[in-house]
Amino acid sequence: MGRTLFVDPVSGVAGDMLCAALIDLGADLDAIRTGLDGLGLDGYAISVEQTRRGVFAARRFIVSPQPLASASLTVAPLDGHDHGHGHGHGHDHGHGHHHQGPAPVAWPDQQHRTWRDIRALLTAADLPARARQRAMATFALLAEAEGRVHGHPPDEVHFHEVGAIDSIVDITAACLALELLDVDRIVCGALPLSSGTITTAHGVTPLPAPATAALLTGWPIRAGVFGREEVTPTGAALMAALAEHGALPEMTLLGTGVGAGTRDFPDRPNIVRAILGTESAADSPTDVWVLCAQMDDLTGEHLPLLISALLSAGALDAYASPVLMKKGRSGMLVTALSVWSSAPAVEEALLRHGSTFGVRRHRTSRRVLARRHATVATPWGSVRIKVGSLNGEMLHAAPEFEDVRQRAEAASVAASRVHAAAVAAWHTMTAEQP
Repeated sequence: MGRTLFVDPVSGVAGDMLCAALIDLGADLDAIRTGLDGLGLDGYAISVEQTRRGVFAARRFIVSPQPLASASLTVAPLDGHDHGHGHGHGHDHGHGHHHQGPAPVAWPDQQHRTWRDIRALLTAADLPARARQRAMATFALLAEAEGRVHGHPPDEVHFHEVGAIDSIVDITAACLALELLDVDRIVCGALPLSSGTITTAHGVTPLPAPATAALLTGWPIRAGVFGREEVTPTGAALMAALAEHGALPEMTLLGTGVGAGTRDFPDRPNIVRAILGTESAADSPTDVWVLCAQMDDLTGEHLPLLISALLSAGALDAYASPVLMKKGRSGMLVTALSVWSSAPAVEEALLRHGSTFGVRRHRTSRRVLARRHATVATPWGSVRIKVGSLNGEMLHAAPEFEDVRQRAEAASVAASRVHAAAVAAWHTMTAEQP
């Protein structure tokens, strides 16, 4: 499954905060700059500086107005030297949501682009395929949330948050950094949402910001600091689009990066941590992956083919449940269970043979009975019996259906007769055992 990134939102998360943490983790600055140059945007400058938040060394990722026709990248060391582990934490700055910081610097002649404009920008840009897909997914969710808040279709709404240069740079840089670090899976802890109000480009805004609340519907949250915006719409969009919520996974630790917020607070370090690792590839009988996707355009005749493809790819089980989807459409939630080693193939089968554009996945644990097989004789041939035991005590014994079906078809008898005969033979055999 590749590399896993755990986002630890110590004091929340924002686009520039995540960028800072990923750069601190080892994402190459020059490569990020090259990727951003492909957007064709002018009028901004990028600086990455080392700082401190409480007792922690950290990095900040800063996007500021630049009157020149080209963007620049600078690195400002802390106390005149590089500490080598850079722990940084940035925040969105130019779109009215200044994460725990002072009012942002005014951007001259700022163009308020729509989601349609940004989609065209990303489509034309020379970006790695996965970085482009992640940026597209993030902006799509952000545009949908902001459009819902303001009562306009996402493609048509003109609003500061998505259109601002620094937001475009933050999101694209974060997606480029994830690609440079070869991150395949992102997990994020519970996010802090605050109450109170802040002053933004829209005036006095309640906390959490309406778009942030819309983006994080269904996510676990915790109480934030009153009157302090700890999760911005950009940060929420990145997590909602790219991450799954959960605790720190079991994995082999590769490194940690720390990003810094704009201000330093006395009550807690204003940081976000990015923890990178590789999860064990060993299959476990108690750990499984749950892969699922909702589909409202999969016909009944194609569903059995999809289930069969999932099982052929290695799924432990696959099933479909009826659900009511958005816009009042009825659909199916297709779910597959898989061990670690088979999960990529099962996931690909769900994408390839289903009609979904994405697959959700999470790791869970299960408790299973100890299993073994025994064989019994029936008038129509031998049938395997699957036996389940708990702490040495036999709890269940069931004939294997495929054996039952084959014997019934060969003898032209009802499958129920073969099944009953196999069960009776099993009980007779076990009754004779000491």
